[in-house]
Amino acid sequence: MSKSIHYIGSFIVEKESSIAVSEQTCTDSDKSHAPQIEVLASGLDGPRGLTFGPDGALYVTEAGRGGPGASIPSPSVPGAVLSYGATGAITRIQDGIVERVITSLPSLALPDGSDAAGVNDIEFDAYGNAYAIIGFAGNPALRDSVIQVPDFSQLIAIENFDGGASWTRLVDLGAYEQANNPDGQDVNTNVFDLLIENNTAYVLDAGGNDLLSLRAFSSAGPTLETVFPTRTAINPFTGEEIVQQSVPNSITVGPDGAFYVGELTGFPFQEGSARVYRIGAEGEPEVYAEGFTNIIDLAFDQSGGLYVLEYDADAILNGGETGALIYISPDGSTQTTIADDELINPTGLTLGSNGDIYISNKGFVPGQGEVLRIRPGDYPFSPDPLYNQVKHYTTTIAADGDPADVYYPVVPDATADQLPIALMLQGALVDKADYSNYAEEVASYGFVVVVSNNERTVSGPDGQAITGLLADQQQVKDVLDQMKVEDAAADSPIFEIVDTEKLGLLGHSFGGYAGLAAIQNINDPAVSSGDYTRPPELMAGVFYGTNFQSPTNSGIFPPIDNQDIPVGLIAGTLDGVSDFGEVASTYVKIQDPPKALIAVDGANHYSITNEDNVARDPNRPTLDQATANGAIGRWSGLFLRSHLLGDQGAFDYIYNTGGDLDPNVSVISQTPSGS
Repeated sequence: MSKSIHYIGSFIVEKESSIAVSEQTCTDSDKSHAPQIEVLASGLDGPRGLTFGPDGALYVTEAGRGGPGASIPSPSVPGAVLSYGATGAITRIQDGIVERVITSLPSLALPDGSDAAGVNDIEFDAYGNAYAIIGFAGNPALRDSVIQVPDFSQLIAIENFDGGASWTRLVDLGAYEQANNPDGQDVNTNVFDLLIENNTAYVLDAGGNDLLSLRAFSSAGPTLETVFPTRTAINPFTGEEIVQQSVPNSITVGPDGAFYVGELTGFPFQEGSARVYRIGAEGEPEVYAEGFTNIIDLAFDQSGGLYVLEYDADAILNGGETGALIYISPDGSTQTTIADDELINPTGLTLGSNGDIYISNKGFVPGQGEVLRIRPGDYPFSPDPLYNQVKHYTTTIAADGDPADVYYPVVPDATADQLPIALMLQGALVDKADYSNYAEEVASYGFVVVVSNNERTVSGPDGQAITGLLADQQQVKDVLDQMKVEDAAADSPIFEIVDTEKLGLLGHSFGGYAGLAAIQNINDPAVSSGDYTRPPELMAGVFYGTNFQSPTNSGIFPPIDNQDIPVGLIAGTLDGVSDFGEVASTYVKIQDPPKALIAVDGANHYSITNEDNVARDPNRPTLDQATANGAIGRWSGLFLRSHLLGDQGAFDYIYNTGGDLDPNVSVISQTPSGS
């Protein structure tokens, strides 16, 4: 049996794996927790790899249905042939519209159009350029001598998505297999999975049993990263011992930055024999988890849990067609079957930024292929950021001329009005740039964070004039108005992604005082230069290193009439400017729950900024700056998620569980009765 049977896959149930797990399945009694499955596209020809593009659309490759052209022997069906036709495609799914945007890609298939080999995967680089790989499932010499279509077994660049067939061949991966045959088995190629990381393309050749890289898509040719090991197995038809090849067909990046690779396994495809490998520092595959059956794809979620997709859950030779999607918890302790009966020979997997799961289904049947969206049921809440990448730009607040930095997460499949606004009110004399790390952390939880430099003159405690960067309640309305303008501007980086009906406040020190005054809808002369009125969009506030005394430094803490607006106070236990006792006294005076007092052990007054300020806070923190800054940003982001987005998991974390789970934090909180 040749190793070209790699383009079929199935999944495994983890039994005695390198990660000890307990197995769970969704039963009829778990209906409220069961995933919701929706068909986004149907009628596809051999759907395979899928990914989100920079335009937020979902792109899926279709291997095609072959055609009446030249033929080569089928590697999987004895006596049958695969015939050529230009029937492969790339389909775009966006705003409910399903459209083939690239057509006439090469395809090989059986006479009925099944078991196609063709375009297997698509990826985008950091600049938004699209690349795809076209498989072959055979000896590359047959491509050149019989099929005579050089596009097979190539990495290609997609030049145009809206004009039919438009692509350029970049690297001949079949020629590399022909010349080098790194695994020493029969010469065979079927490039199946593509990953672009740091502008380097990584390609899994399931036929060649190897991982190749192409540095910055240079003309130097592929570099061999690793070869996946063979094993011995018993031929179920003869009882003889045979060599079983790995057939690696899925690659992803783990939370540790390493590559993880899943394998289909070659003949006899027995149940429980497929593995997930981690590529170690020396480039050698190390078994990370095992006990699966015919893996076809992998994906880590943002909490570090691993989804494993099986092509055929009871193994290819057993006659079934049902696949499975299995989730391994981040700590490896549990394994849950998310979906099984609904999956018929699935062939591709990707995750949306909101945790939704997208699967290519019925991947080897012409005209019946589907793309499914699965909304997962209930899983343990993760306090980690929702988005991995945050960008920023600088703008000017039109109402007052303040320069402002705007931070926003990169959301590949963004929808309109998805991201609420979070205004950061700076501490006295602290430049907006000093909050960049904190702002990025909060933005990664799903917010457009605005940090402006508001310069004005106020009277100091002794009547002297102080001019500098000082927060003002008027910024609340001014920034809200500016974000509405930029959300409506077609040339804005945040065009139509901002939820301008939801505003949360962040603040540090003096800025937090201004935020508390703004929430109370009072005009405090210390922090208001005009006639302030609280906008209805203001829904919550969370502040660091802040207390509310009136008069300033008097030791008098007046009641804070927050009028049912949730307030969170985060305090460093080593704060030498606004000490923990002052913050706690302010917390007590907040009239309406929900409210939370979040203590960060070992943090000082400037743990929220990029660097500590020895001159202004003599207390030395015992918690390192990066850890403290991350904790303050994380709890700020979760607090806003719980109240601006109604995230019940974040709410439970803030008010119930997080204080026990975060080793650097303790929490005192109060919620309305019954919540």
